[in-house]
Amino acid sequence: MLQLFHRSVTLLCVTAALGSAAHQAQAQDVVELGFGELSCLVEPGRQATLSSQVPGVIERIEVEPGDRVEAGDTLFSLKRDVEQASVALERARADYAERRVQRNQRMVERGMLSESERDEIDTELRLARMQVNLVNARLEQMSQRAPFTGLVTQRLAEEGEYIDATPVLELVQLDPLRVEAVMSLTAYGAIQVGDSLRVELLAPEEREVTARVARVDRVIDASSGTFGVGLTLENPAGDIPAGINCRLKPAP
Repeated sequence: MLQLFHRSVTLLCVTAALGSAAHQAQAQDVVELGFGELSCLVEPGRQATLSSQVPGVIERIEVEPGDRVEAGDTLFSLKRDVEQASVALERARADYAERRVQRNQRMVERGMLSESERDEIDTELRLARMQVNLVNARLEQMSQRAPFTGLVTQRLAEEGEYIDATPVLELVQLDPLRVEAVMSLTAYGAIQVGDSLRVELLAPEEREVTARVARVDRVIDASSGTFGVGLTLENPAGDIPAGINCRLKPAP
């Protein structure tokens, strides 16, 4: 009877050991792959807080939160009466310098002007044209254009407000989106730039998409034994919102 009891105990121990080993092996596989309950976050592809290049008073803001804009669209502009007057003045000076060159062209052809006189007239024209370009560049600085195609999310200033490096608008890019995740050190080397991974979007989307690995951090967080991974998620229809949670899965 005692011998039978020992055999039963031994059998139970072996079974338990095998089950524990199988569970550990399965868990180790999950850890090595860096997946399982690996959470991630969908973020805008780019995000910018826009202000003016020069101080001034906002004359007009062309967009509102929720508006989609294309790269190069004018977002807001400052009052620029003085700059416009400067442009007109410098253009008048450039026109005068050009007429002076034309009036003296015949004298130049006849050799009636010295080299220094010719150089002085030509230099005045070049300087006048350069001055026109300079005031035009300053005038262009009075308008802020969209640096990339995206969505206006916040309006931080109002028309008539004086600004000096003051945030005016916030712009985010929704195509493509970024997916940020943190993986265990055991998965380092298993994920390469260019790999495709499945991304399970959580509420409110709750569907599965595919993203491409765009970045694998080369600096390991020693305290947590993790490293960061960034993926690019194409969103041409703009139907996937930024700021939602997700989970990463290996590609099938």
